[in-house]
Order: sequence, then structure tokens, then C-alpha cells
Amino acid sequence: MVKLAVAGLGEISGEIVKAVLAEGRHEITDAPHDLAPGLSWTKVDYHDKQQLVDALKGVHTVLSFIVVVQDQGNVAQINLIDACIEVGVKKFAPSEWAFYSVDTYPMYDGKRVVRQYLENLNKTKKVLEYCLFLPGVFMNYLGPPEKLSANVSYTQLFMDFGACRAILPAGPDATVSFTTLEDVARVVTKAIDYEGEWPVMGGISANKTKISDLLQLGGEIRGEKFTIERVERADLEANSFVTSWTPTTHHPSIPIEQRELA
Repeated sequence: MVKLAVAGLGEISGEIVKAVLAEGRHEITDAPHDLAPGLSWTKVDYHDKQQLVDALKGVHTVLSFIVVVQDQGNVAQINLIDACIEVGVKKFAPSEWAFYSVDTYPMYDGKRVVRQYLENLNKTKKVLEYCLFLPGVFMNYLGPPEKLSANVSYTQLFMDFGACRAILPAGPDATVSFTTLEDVARVVTKAIDYEGEWPVMGGISANKTKISDLLQLGGEIRGEKFTIERVERADLEANSFVTSWTPTTHHPSIPIEQRELA
């Protein structure tokens, strides 16, 4: 059994906490107020590193779910990393939980900064063992307007199955990796039990499919052919393009009035 700390409890981390608790082998801190057996809860100011140090004493593994778009200057997550090093945390997972390539996503700027920070820490010697858990796109997001997981909101993708439409980059057909949140939780649970060294790149892939095949399947299920709008890659990277619609970010961390802009 190890003592596990979950930094930043939300929908995704909540599903992982439930999976870990189901195994019944680990003690978890930084959890919700309605505590289940095996959980404890600690309130800390992430801008106060000493509070983090005090809270993490005796912790073996830390999983971060800090929302990077709300972590101005990445202060909270960098303080968390520094506190982990100070108290001797054995394993750390930064707030990734998405895909490998984040260079063209402004909302993921913080992920790039934290990746570089961790890489620099271990440049000359191993200071902190860490793993980027990279599951690709959550398959749960393919369900809307129906919810595939009762406690998980969704981020509208470039494919809208409700309205049978999609926005795709111009060029060759792309292959995308999809993994259910439930499977991600199972993998993380196994990783916590793993006694060997974590890989830096923790890729998780349950299903890889071409976008064209997925849209064809969607059209067959919905009984309507998808309308596809193409955007030049350069315009996508510059975030300068015009389409008849844009995906909306449905996430509890983003105020409703700001979701059209996210």
C-alpha cells in the first residue's frame, strides 16, 4: 500500500480516485468533503509552498489535476513539484491527461512549460520520477448530446455527432487515439501498483481510428451524412479561420459566459 495525493479534485480525477478506492489497497489524501473510507482531505494554498510541503509529508505518489488554464504563470503546479522534491515523493504525474502534441493549443501552454520544467530538473541526474499520462481523446466525448459518464462533462470536439458536422484540417486523413475515462482510470491504478520505474511518456491507447472512418460510422448511426468544413493548417495554427460553427468547451472550470471564447 502507498499513500497517494491527488492535487486538484475534479471530474477526471474523481473517476480515477473511485477506481483506486475500488482496489482497496491505497490511502488517498486531497479528496472531496463527502469522504469515503480510505480518503482524507486537506485544504492548501498552492501558492504557499510550505503548506504543500507539510501536506505531502509521507506521500509516495502525487497525481496532479491542476487546471493549467487557471494556473497563472504555472505557479501552483511548479510549487507542487518543488514540494514533492523537498519531501521525497517517489512518483509524480503532472496535469496532462490529454495528448502528446500540445504545441498548437494555446489553452495547453502550461503543459508545455511544466514539461520543460520537469525535463530540466532531471537533466543532469534523476531528481524526481515522473510520467506524463497521455490517453489521447476521451472516448466519452463522442457521446453528446447524451452523456456517456454521469459525472463527466464534455468538451465539444471538432466532430459534432448531434448536428452531423465536422471541422477538419486540410490535407491527409488523420488517425486519432481514443480511450474511455474508465480505462484511463484502470491504467493509472495499475501504474500506482507498479514497483518499477515509470516511463516519462505514458501513452495510453485503447482505439485508434481514422477520422474519415469515424465520420462514416457516425453518419450510418445518425442516418445522415456529415457536413465537413476544411481549414488550412496554417490558419488553424494561427487560430485565424472562419467556419459556420466552432466547438464549445463545456468544462466546469470555464465560466459559461466564456465558453464560446475558449
